[in-house]
Parts: sequence; structure tokens; C-alpha cells
Amino acid sequence: MRTIIAICAITFFGSVIIHAQETTPSVVDKAWVTLNTAQLNLQLDLSDEHEMNVKEIDMRYIKRHQTLEQSTPKLSEKEMSDKTAALMTERDRDLRAVLNPEQYAKWDAMRQKGTTDLTPEKKEKMK
Repeated sequence: MRTIIAICAITFFGSVIIHAQETTPSVVDKAWVTLNTAQLNLQLDLSDEHEMNVKEIDMRYIKRHQTLEQSTPKLSEKEMSDKTAALMTERDRDLRAVLNPEQYAKWDAMRQKGTTDLTPEKKEKMK
């Protein structure tokens, strides 16, 4: 009986790992990364190295977010929100490491502006 359970567990986790590794960004996600990087390049005057690093950070974020969306069993809305927030925090930390302080401050101000237009109800729902 233990052998059967062990085989099932190995098969299940093996398929989950393989599936997670096969996650590739959609055309829309790739387009978002390209547009986001181009916008940041214009607004923050990124060097070629910064541009490449920002693109890599965004692609990594998208792949990890897709893995969350495809997880089995499905995450509840609250769990998904919490895990997405954690990913965003990690992305922010990675961008802080790549951008110089002036660029990061500009980027943070642009990001915050997007949420200042939200109503209190929408802000509460995002928590």
C-alpha cells in the first residue's frame, strides 16, 4: 500500500514539476513585457543593460504568475491575491536592485500614480 501511495505521489509531483517548467508566456504577455520595457526606457532613460534586466525580471514575474494560475488545486481568490502581492513585492525588490535610486524613485512614483485614481472600495478589494 505504501508503495502505491509513493508511486502516485512521485507521479503527481513529477507531472506538476514538468508542467511548471513548460509554462511559457503567451503572445499577449510577451507584448506587455516589450511595451512595458519600452515605456520604462523612454521615461527612465534605461541603459542597454538595465533594459535587458528589466525585461528578464518582467518575464520571470509573468512565468511565475502563470504557474500560480495553473496550479492544482486551484488557489482561492484570497490565496491568489496574496501570492500575486508577494510576487509583486519580489519584482519591486529586483527592480530596485537593477535601477539606480533616481530611476527607481521615478518608477515607484509612476506605479503609485496608477493606484491613486482608485476608489476606496477598489483599493480595499485589492487587499
